Amino acid sequence: MILLEINNRIIEDILRLKFKNGLAGGKPESVDVTIADFDGVLFHISNLNGDKTKIRVSISLKFYRQLQEHGADELLRREYGALLTTPEEGYNVTLLFDLENIPPAYDDLILKAGLLKRNCFASVFEKYFEFQERGEEGHKRAVIHYRDDETLYVEAKSDRVTVVFSTIFKDEDDVVIGKVFMQEFKEGRKASHTAPQVLFSHKEPPMELANTDARTGDNIGYITFVLFPRHTNKQARDNTINLIHTFRDYLHYHIKCSKAYIHSRMRAKTSDFLKVLNRARPEPKTVEKKTITGRTFVRS
Repeated sequence: MILLEINNRIIEDILRLKFKNGLAGGKPESVDVTIADFDGVLFHISNLNGDKTKIRVSISLKFYRQLQEHGADELLRREYGALLTTPEEGYNVTLLFDLENIPPAYDDLILKAGLLKRNCFASVFEKYFEFQERGEEGHKRAVIHYRDDETLYVEAKSDRVTVVFSTIFKDEDDVVIGKVFMQEFKEGRKASHTAPQVLFSHKEPPMELANTDARTGDNIGYITFVLFPRHTNKQARDNTINLIHTFRDYLHYHIKCSKAYIHSRMRAKTSDFLKVLNRARPEPKTVEKKTITGRTFVRS
């Protein structure tokens, strides 16, 4: 299976091109690029007030206010420091890069810019990982409406952190394929005892969300990850966040890939059947006729 990249490759490629051109003494060029990402996230790369030496990278998340409640602003200040500037109108966070002041080792800057969405998401996970590490219970569950009809829930206990994704399956066969994937995740624990526990519930929310406004329905699914200290400690938490914050996109991406593969196999098999049927078609019989003189002919 393919793991989706946690960084935005388009942002990195544009910035790398601009930085290389700036260090080589090339003439700066204007830029105005809008990029759509998963979960309704938008990026905008542009120049500040028409100054071609100043490049802004802005991100818009519909759920950013909910992330702010869990320390998103503080985490971004820690990660980006002086790169943060006044957010562009219509966007939540903006980074500003000066082409006249590029450090020779600029790869770290580019990598950080590509991880902007990941770092916005990371705040809620880091907060509850810290609660678990300190053995604190009773904190209010985090509820992030990361898509219009889908929600992320995060809750900390003294010995674990529970992360629940609600997701909508638009087609009936998506539910069937999704269950197959969830079964594989369960089986994964047999191969690796350090893997987190994964639970899947269809139509009804899990017990952790009892007596809440969690949605129910035939096309609703809930995926629960139970993360233990070996997944949330300071040495492992970055990797855990990298993997878990893209899980919903990972799941639906592979469902679509599976359906495309099944359809391609069906079309190939249908083509093979047609070839067999065409070969099995009997040749038309030719009937010879004779004239009164004894000569033969075939009537067309």
